[in-house]
Amino acid sequence: MTLPVLEKHQPQILRIKRDPIVDAISTTLKSQLDSALTYHSYDHSDEVTAMSVGLAAEDGIENHDLLLLGIAAAYHDSGFIEQRLDHEEIGADLAEDAMRADARFSSEDIELTRRMILDTKLQAVGMSHDLNARLSPWLIDADLSNLGRPDFILQTNLLAEELDIPIELMFKESLALMDRHVWHSPAGSKFLGPQKLINREALVTDLCKKS
Repeated sequence: MTLPVLEKHQPQILRIKRDPIVDAISTTLKSQLDSALTYHSYDHSDEVTAMSVGLAAEDGIENHDLLLLGIAAAYHDSGFIEQRLDHEEIGADLAEDAMRADARFSSEDIELTRRMILDTKLQAVGMSHDLNARLSPWLIDADLSNLGRPDFILQTNLLAEELDIPIELMFKESLALMDRHVWHSPAGSKFLGPQKLINREALVTDLCKKS
C-alpha cells in the first residue's frame, strides 16, 4: 500500500516504528497472532501504525503526541492475542503495562493512550465510532483507512474470510458501515475520502447486479 501521505512522512513513520515500545509489540504480534486472523493480522496493525502517524504528521501533530498515537495504533488490536471479543480492553491493558514500565510516560500519557485504543471499538448503531480522546481522529481514520484505499475489495475479502461469512453479506455490511462512517481528521478526508466514494459506488453496482 503506497499513498502520498505515507511517502511524505516516511521519516516520522520509521522513527515511531523503531521506538522500543512499538517495536516490542510488533515483534509479539508477528509471532503470536492466530493465522486465522486474515484481516486483523500483523500487517493490519503495521499499516494502521504507519497510516495514523502519516495522517497526524500531515495535520501538524508531532513529537511526543505522535509517539503516543503510534503506540496506540501499534497496540490497538494486540488484544487479539488473547481473544476476539472485547479485544480493545485487553489491548489497552497491554499498552498500559508497557508504558508503566517506561519512565518516559506520565499517567496522563497512559490514560490518553488507553482512551485512544478503546475508541477503536466499532459501535453497533449510529456513528461508527465514539471519540473520547484528542488524538483519536487520526487513529480511527487509520483503522478504517481500508474504506478509502484502492485495495478495499482485497481487504474486504480478507475480513470475510476471517469472519467466515459470504462475501455478498460482507459487501452489504461494508456498505452499511460506509454510510454511517465519517472521516475525523483533515488529512483522512483529503487522502482517503475520494477513494471511499469510488469504493462505495463499486459496492452499490456489485450488489445491484446480484439482486
